[in-house]
Amino acid sequence: MTQCAFGGGIFNTSWQDILSGLGWGLGYFGMPHILVRFMSIEKPSMIKKSSIVAIVWVIISLFSAVMIAYFGRMVMGAELLTQGNQKLVFIAMARRFFPAGICGLLLAAIIAASISTADSQLLVASSSFTADLYKPFFRKKATEKETLFVGRILVLVLSLIAFVIANSKGSGAQAIMDMVENAWGAFGASFGPTILLSLFWKRFNYQGAVAGVISGFVIDLGWLLTGMTASTGIFEIVPGFFGSLVVAIIVAKLTSAPNEKAAAIFEQGTSKNAN
Repeated sequence: MTQCAFGGGIFNTSWQDILSGLGWGLGYFGMPHILVRFMSIEKPSMIKKSSIVAIVWVIISLFSAVMIAYFGRMVMGAELLTQGNQKLVFIAMARRFFPAGICGLLLAAIIAASISTADSQLLVASSSFTADLYKPFFRKKATEKETLFVGRILVLVLSLIAFVIANSKGSGAQAIMDMVENAWGAFGASFGPTILLSLFWKRFNYQGAVAGVISGFVIDLGWLLTGMTASTGIFEIVPGFFGSLVVAIIVAKLTSAPNEKAAAIFEQGTSKNAN
């Protein structure tokens, strides 16, 4: 009985870790600050090269993260796990095993990565607001100079909001990390399936996209708020992503096919001779 219970616990934990890791990978398909780099490509023929570079970099970075976690558990597992500080493994190992100068550079790399992601998010939010909301709905005749000014104001406002959140009382860095995890899940579950279906399924349409985005967000948020993430150990993006995928496909099938213009754009974009 003890062996069966022990084995079941180990297997359950292992599958939870696999599903959670799968979930973090799924998040990449819905991240605006990542997708915008592909959207800025000059011509479709460059996508293959860009995809190879991006995939190689992700493999290297994720492999490095796994190795840090592996060796960190071997060397400092007892110290970090008992205090619940396992997420600080990189910082703890840098402080213990490197001289002050190199440790400073490694810790500065964390800040640099955070700034890189933050400025990308700010610029994406600004450009999305001005291009998708402000000009189409509020000021249709807005000049380029005006939209640029509005975008800069929005960046300033969002930066101030982020500053207030970062300096608020509470669990500090852990609270911010939890917000990042939640945002990662919501973005990936909402937009990931829609992006993939738009790229690889000619029959996908507007109604399916809207249904996929809404259902992914609702499922992701519902899974989180009902405590399923904590009780099952499965990251909320997993049910949200696949739920959104199923809903998007069903709605697209039940509604009218895209018009000829949309189909022509899809054919042109996926053509081997596209340039």
